Amino acid sequence: MTPARVKSLGKGERERGEPFAKGFPSRIAFLPFLLLLPLLLTIACGREKGPEVRLGFIASFSGDDFRTGRDTLEAARFAVEQANKGGFPTIDGKPCRVTLFVADDKAAPGQAARAVRDLVEKDHVMAIIGPYASETANAAALAADAAGVPLIAPSATAAVVTAGRPHIFRIAFTDAFQGQVLGRLARNSLGLASVSVIANHNNLSSMSLTGAFLKAFAACGGTARVFYYEDRTRDFGGIVKQALADAPQGVFLPNSSKDAVLTALALRRAGFTGTLFGGDAWNGPEVSGLAAFDGSFFVDHWREDCPRPASKTYAEAFRRERRHPPTEMGALTQDAVDVVLAAVGKARSVAPEAVTKALMALPPHKGVTGTFDFVDDGNPSKSLLITKVIGNGQTKTQDLPPPGPCPRQ
Repeated sequence: MTPARVKSLGKGERERGEPFAKGFPSRIAFLPFLLLLPLLLTIACGREKGPEVRLGFIASFSGDDFRTGRDTLEAARFAVEQANKGGFPTIDGKPCRVTLFVADDKAAPGQAARAVRDLVEKDHVMAIIGPYASETANAAALAADAAGVPLIAPSATAAVVTAGRPHIFRIAFTDAFQGQVLGRLARNSLGLASVSVIANHNNLSSMSLTGAFLKAFAACGGTARVFYYEDRTRDFGGIVKQALADAPQGVFLPNSSKDAVLTALALRRAGFTGTLFGGDAWNGPEVSGLAAFDGSFFVDHWREDCPRPASKTYAEAFRRERRHPPTEMGALTQDAVDVVLAAVGKARSVAPEAVTKALMALPPHKGVTGTFDFVDDGNPSKSLLITKVIGNGQTKTQDLPPPGPCPRQ
């Protein structure tokens, strides 16, 4: 089965399977073109170009994640357009043409793996951006690593995605990293001694982040209990009652924004007045507009108003071109595209293995979501943002460096 393709293609994109003759002009209409062909060829030959950068892109364009697919595809198109306009990257002084090949993973791991195989075997891409969710990214990463093609998962945070896979990279920090930061924040900065964790038992990222948080929180002297729910749960009243039985000072919600909202509302209805905090899956604009989240903390990869120089430049350029603000997932996508193209330039090649080696050899990359570096593996060393919901839609964001060890108790 071939990966489903997005029907609306932008400039510089291709969709496999369309016959060349589709919509081909008649012989009479085609005659002027034949007369001009020698001139066109002369002009084209006068513009030396480097090899084509064939870049695969995988996201979900159906199901619950279709908005993420829509936003990230637009961001990928924007990044490719900017690269082509700027003549970046170059090989031996010749600008390369970047072409985007798009596939839909349909939010299914099996489909994500098939998308990788088709992009590599039929479209001959030299690198792949996406997928975005840890479950689909893990399946795609397994296929890409086996094929020897570098894959950059912009927002996947589960450790397993890159573990033992030399061709796989990510732009987001790992669950281990943000779990450590949140564990230290809860115990040392917020002074919480007891916490309940309500986690999605069927979600890879939720489970991964829960484990990292529990380890860090316990190391700092905190006590936590975990309560699991099944995927697609909509009534959180029962599990909230269990989670509040021991009167915790805080509740950690390492879940999707939709689940976090339903859980937070249930917690407040049950009378909980303590602190809520969550990971990078929370949607900042959504949760900050709800009174149930006042005083809560969550992790951010990027915000338009974050204190990073490249952030403002990117946001202004995107708004100017697209007439609306960029998204967090879009910013991660921009960094993914940019770092692949930087590796192509460093490698002076579009060969997948050469680009993989160049990604590891790149100096620290000053990206939209922060400065990051691939040191020992495909997990970037970078800082993260902690955002506090103040109330009435207002937030305050702080840029935190990688945390040190927890102080001895």
